Amino acid sequence: MRRRVLRAITVAVVCAVTLFSVPLAVAVFRLYRQDEFRALQELAERTAVGVPADVHDTRDPMEVPSADPGTRVAVYDEGARLVTGSGPAHGDGPVRDALAGGTPARQLGDWLVTAVPVGSGERVRAVVRAGSPADGPLRRAALTWAGMAGLAVVAVGAGVALSVRSSRHLAQPLEALAATARRLEGGDLTARAAPCGLPEADEVALALNRAAERVERLLGRERAFSADASHQLRTALTRARLELESALTTGAPGPRDAMRSALGSLTAMETTLGDLLSLARDLPERAPLDLGSLLAEAERRWHGELAAAGRPLRVLVEEGLPEAVGSPRAARQVLDVLLSNAAVHGRGVVTVRARDAAGVVAVDVEDEGPGLPGDEDVFARRRHDGGHGIGLALARSLVEAEGGRLRVSRRSPHPRFTWLIAGGREGGEP
Repeated sequence: MRRRVLRAITVAVVCAVTLFSVPLAVAVFRLYRQDEFRALQELAERTAVGVPADVHDTRDPMEVPSADPGTRVAVYDEGARLVTGSGPAHGDGPVRDALAGGTPARQLGDWLVTAVPVGSGERVRAVVRAGSPADGPLRRAALTWAGMAGLAVVAVGAGVALSVRSSRHLAQPLEALAATARRLEGGDLTARAAPCGLPEADEVALALNRAAERVERLLGRERAFSADASHQLRTALTRARLELESALTTGAPGPRDAMRSALGSLTAMETTLGDLLSLARDLPERAPLDLGSLLAEAERRWHGELAAAGRPLRVLVEEGLPEAVGSPRAARQVLDVLLSNAAVHGRGVVTVRARDAAGVVAVDVEDEGPGLPGDEDVFARRRHDGGHGIGLALARSLVEAEGGRLRVSRRSPHPRFTWLIAGGREGGEP
């Protein structure tokens, strides 16, 4: 990445310097060439001022002014013959053009030549020719080009330095993102990409962090689903075992009733598994809850087990309850967890009461046990079988996912759990 950025910026700087320098170098050479022609023309004009009316008059010999070394000045008569100065014996093209009234300036071989006519009106009585070596402007341009080349080197060096800094600035966020992605690939779901100040890279980092959080939630949900399914199915299996053992110990007339009861338990386990799987997939479901039917169904499921242990189950539903909404699957699991907790850890009569609590539905589940330890968080998820552990943690998570609340409203004696169910109004917050 760094090499590509460095190479791209360096190539761009070199191309920019080249595209700027080449036309400028050509323009500089042409400028120096034009300056040389202008200097030759000024020299020829100064010389023409001193040309006498008769260039062949020996009584007043004409003197050619001094010029720079290498510069030649010559005077020609109207027949294009050399009168004085340094030049060809017979006038060349520029001299003939000047005799015709022009002021030519051109390159002849290795010389730059210009000619100025001397005369008045349409009569040209003489011509002043000035010439200098053609490599003079080239030498001046070469010096300028050397200076431009030095500046170009400085510009390219600055561009390379800037490209190194820019490549580091651009590559570091991407390298950090790649390192974070490798950590995620290695199983470290806590890896997060930090913002770097580069908007594009920050957007990628934000998307990567969201993906990592989602994967972490999904894995956590899968682990929770495994634990929850194991806990809930273990409860159903225990119920089925008790029913079968009860049938064996009481000497039932035949296996049909025991088989029917076991099939009912298997059906309940299948329903539990389907409910937990749907809840684990995070499929939102907000429908009106028929509490009467849900509580009646829960009573049918738990009456036999509690009755076998000599413990009555009472279900009380007040009239005119407020509207309650949520997921019937989640409600079934919450009721099963609360009744299972009362059956395993409680004593005496188990009472389930649905009542109106300041405009929302409250479901209380209580028993006649001695109570809960004062310093114990019964909703904490634990991995042992000696406490409330996974079941109540599952119930609370299901209730809160539906917008409700689950709390211990009385710890002892006769512990009571109260489930506040979300209502049908906007937001569903009780």
